[in-house]
Amino acid sequence: MYLGPEGEIAIALSRDPVARGVARILGVEDRPLGSCCSVVRRGELLILVYDGDSLELPPEEKLRSLGIGHIVVPSRHEMARPRPMLTAHTPGVPPSLSVAYAELKTWLFRELCLERPPEFECALEATHHEPNTEIVSATFIEIGSTEREWNDERPLKGLSWILGELPNYKPANAPVIMSVGDLHYSMVTQMALDGLANVGHIIHKDVATRDLVAQAFNKHVKRPERVIFFKKSVKSPIRNEIIEKLKELGVPIELKG
Repeated sequence: MYLGPEGEIAIALSRDPVARGVARILGVEDRPLGSCCSVVRRGELLILVYDGDSLELPPEEKLRSLGIGHIVVPSRHEMARPRPMLTAHTPGVPPSLSVAYAELKTWLFRELCLERPPEFECALEATHHEPNTEIVSATFIEIGSTEREWNDERPLKGLSWILGELPNYKPANAPVIMSVGDLHYSMVTQMALDGLANVGHIIHKDVATRDLVAQAFNKHVKRPERVIFFKKSVKSPIRNEIIEKLKELGVPIELKG
């Protein structure tokens, strides 16, 4: 089971258009972009400004040397049929995944969506795209889905305000859950918005396997207290293999569908 790390929460600002908008609002856009890293403090708020795309985090060893245990990445969101959206997810590409900080991700997502512009939808996304982390948790919080939304001052200001509140972050008193056999835009989104759960890894139905589910379960800052399994989305024999593995891990399973 993954139990750490202890360390500060830092915001990672790359060349991504949403990240640059956040940098401008937070007053750090004039900091030089280095491969790793220009470090900025605003009171208790820790910010890293670095070159590259949002999917290219600074090396984890460097982050840990700075006392960082958790990284938050503001980023653009893209989709095949674009519409205004606010999303959050843990990154990771099979066969590996990043460390999920369910409580932090859910807090950021919920707070951002409380003040969303009326035309914006909110959705937790399944775990996807790089990077894969091993010793630092990673959380993506995104504005989408076109250049128009990436440069929209309303969600940018909302996101910047939430990130500025990170020193005051306190996890919600709700169970940590993991979702398996889910859709890309997760069916447990409303549970997170309603404060009923802190959602960690969300394993999409098309990539769910026994081994990946076990790895996802073990890569959480806090062990999931329950796994929601949309069983009809995953065909046998993989479905039965996943259920058996979850039983081996000793986690309660909530079967849906």
